Amino acid sequence: MILNFDEHTKKSIATIEKANRVEQYEFSLLFCDNPVCACNTVHINLSPLGNDNAGDASFLCQISIDVVEKKLAYPPGKKIPKEVMTFAKAFLRELDEKDFSFLWSEYFRYKNKITEEANPDEIEAKFDYVAVEKESLMYAYRDILPFGEQLTLVIDGKKYIIFDSYCLRSGCTCTDTILSIFSAEPSPKKKIRSAMCDVTLSYAKKSWVPYENRELSISVKAARSAIEKQIPDFYKKLKQRHLTLKRIYAHCKKKHYSPPLLEQSAQIQKVGRNAPCPCGSGKKYKKCCMGK
Repeated sequence: MILNFDEHTKKSIATIEKANRVEQYEFSLLFCDNPVCACNTVHINLSPLGNDNAGDASFLCQISIDVVEKKLAYPPGKKIPKEVMTFAKAFLRELDEKDFSFLWSEYFRYKNKITEEANPDEIEAKFDYVAVEKESLMYAYRDILPFGEQLTLVIDGKKYIIFDSYCLRSGCTCTDTILSIFSAEPSPKKKIRSAMCDVTLSYAKKSWVPYENRELSISVKAARSAIEKQIPDFYKKLKQRHLTLKRIYAHCKKKHYSPPLLEQSAQIQKVGRNAPCPCGSGKKYKKCCMGK
């Protein structure tokens, strides 16, 4: 591991061994400040130590790394000086699994913090508005906020992760949540994991029902018992997460969604015969779209 915190100097230090010498750099980390962006990029600012010019900004080097793919992640089209790119590639080769684990944990900690502090009315997320409004498509909390709190539980010594999905349809007052419980163990590549338990839960009524009568690897009773014991404020937490998603959805829908023309037909039918046609032609409604 080359990235460490020096307790004596109180500085974050990167140490690289090269042939017969050791090079040290003071480093700081910068992250994307968009709570819904999952670019996985960490920007590492490095300044050499043991150099008379160590504090000179001209010696500052920034390396951008995708901590999931473990590769350099400079923006497409950005011109990177040759010496900086050479150094960045050499630096990347020095990082080991502990370094990447450290960078990921710092990245997630920061993204989680700004997610929890963000104003829902200012978050820009993507939704299928037609599917939500017409088919009551549900969205999982972490599909919209990938760095929000991950709900977990342990049953018989095994760790599981919980995905909680909600209805966001305008005007809907339901308190239903679909809970899908998956094993936290990594799955083989290209293999889709199956939920160990799917439950329809009303957080207001605290009622639990198997979702669509599926065969369950974990019983609803076992899941409920474990969750209520390990997450005491579980129902309150679901309510808050639902309200947060509804606020984000309402904000984004207002800005980005225009109802289809068919959806506006009811409004058109209310237009008087002699009123200007809502299509904007300038003609009376009865002589324009009324007869179409």
